[in-house]
Amino acid sequence: MNIERRYCARHPIDLHVSIRYRKRRFICARGCNLSDQGMFLEVRNLTLPIGILVELELECLGKDWLIPAIVVHHRGSGIGVMFRDPQAALYRGLTRDMTRQPPPPQAADPTGRQPSTR
Repeated sequence: MNIERRYCARHPIDLHVSIRYRKRRFICARGCNLSDQGMFLEVRNLTLPIGILVELELECLGKDWLIPAIVVHHRGSGIGVMFRDPQAALYRGLTRDMTRQPPPPQAADPTGRQPSTR
């Protein structure tokens, strides 16, 4: 049974994450992509069954996070987890720089000078 349902785009990240299992830090991982509902974690030698509850411990955006999640798939070098509750603040905070567009270039006047911003 596949319990993963992806409703939001994933964005690439590079984030150190500790996986806690039964209240003990179990393994260190690297967060590779993120949505507000889940994350793909690159791990080595991990054998957590699909459906198992874990907690993700991470430090970013100026605070410590402890996020309950469920393992939803194994793929290649990692696992996919679905957050118990959507993490909109984490998602917005880590992806806001990716969604910002640079300001449009300003056209120079006929003399080659940039227009004044007064």
